[in-house]
Amino acid sequence: MVFNTLTKIILTPIYYIVHHNYLFGLIHKFFIKNFYYKNLMFELKIKNIPIQNYSSFLFKTYEYNDKKLIEKHITTKNRSIILGGGIGFIPVLVYKNSRNKMLVFEINKKIIKNLKNNLIYNKTNFKIFTNNLVYKKTKNKYFFFSNDFLSTSSKIQTKKKALVQNLEKNKIKNFNKFNTLILDIEGDEDYYILNIHKFSQIKYLFFELHFNIINKDKRKTIMDILSNNGFKLKDKCFNSYYFKKG
Repeated sequence: MVFNTLTKIILTPIYYIVHHNYLFGLIHKFFIKNFYYKNLMFELKIKNIPIQNYSSFLFKTYEYNDKKLIEKHITTKNRSIILGGGIGFIPVLVYKNSRNKMLVFEINKKIIKNLKNNLIYNKTNFKIFTNNLVYKKTKNKYFFFSNDFLSTSSKIQTKKKALVQNLEKNKIKNFNKFNTLILDIEGDEDYYILNIHKFSQIKYLFFELHFNIINKDKRKTIMDILSNNGFKLKDKCFNSYYFKKG
């Protein structure tokens, strides 16, 4: 869990009964198999999904906090850059609300096929990148991988790591026409927020702030940077935030 201490105390029983339950996970994996949400369907043809995580697909609590903000605030005004494509759930919700083409970044190449299939099945308009997005030319970056596809990070070290090629934003066609940045990248959100002035076209910012990775001082700096750059907090759900510029 990536919540602060108080939230953990309140939510821990619910978390392990509903969201992260081994028994319910087994039921979903072997009897339901796909993830169904409203009129959408997502394949889960990924080898490294822990059994407990399937419980969140059964009870529709997968990416709950991000889902709530996206469904409430994304409209046709948003042209989105999404970092952390995952199974495609959040990108599909973004597209269904905005109907605008998306740029979707996912550095875990083992889940790209599943991600792409879900984006196609749910009839979205997208372009996928397997690069690490940067605002200027820098050395390529190492990322660490675990047995949980949700935990790819440059900050949570494991025995498995890979060098991911950077992609400069000015190398992406029409990049400056995209006004919305959506981040769920396991602690690497600080790079984009601390350098938000380098992404000057961004007016709408959604991000999950990982309390288990980013310390209190860095979190304060993040909030100060956003304020200094004209971003105002419009909504939040647990550790997910929605900021708007101006």
